[in-house]
Amino acid sequence: MFWTKIKLAAISAFIVLNLGTVLFMNRPMPVVQATDNFLSKLSPLTAYHFSYTGWLMAEYAHKCGLDNRWEMFVRQSRENWWFTIKAKTDVATIELPLPRQSPRTFWQRNFFDFREGKFHLNLYENSFLRQAYASYLGRKYSVPGQPPIRSIIFELHTQNLLSRADAAKYGRSTEPQSYTQILDEFPCSP
Repeated sequence: MFWTKIKLAAISAFIVLNLGTVLFMNRPMPVVQATDNFLSKLSPLTAYHFSYTGWLMAEYAHKCGLDNRWEMFVRQSRENWWFTIKAKTDVATIELPLPRQSPRTFWQRNFFDFREGKFHLNLYENSFLRQAYASYLGRKYSVPGQPPIRSIIFELHTQNLLSRADAAKYGRSTEPQSYTQILDEFPCSP
């Protein structure tokens, strides 16, 4: 009987800890700002203890996979977009054999390539990350005896989404034409 109560208390504490961690990680920005203002009014040692506790919770959330931010009512993009990443040499410009732009098996496409989509979402608005990724790709796909890669090109392809009425009328959700622009071209060191 005693051990049963201990087990139930441990399970309850675990559930409360995880729910509290998820709530802590998804605090609205005004709450974060109010907390920062409150901490600035405390003594340095007390503020440190509160900040350290928050850091420990964030570390726990990261280690357990509870650090995702849930943004349910975010404004959605009105376009479908994707990258085509190419390597430019002295001889030609070639499309790199990356997961989202090369032939994939059913298993790869449906069970393993989801990470690439999330990665591209992070690259979409961050030129610094695209430059770092370009540097990595330049090193990874350089082949001795082949022409060196001079630069990595990020092409952004967009395709407008149709309104709900037009999508029902035409039986598709996107316009038939897509638009392409070179977003970045980063030089690679040989």
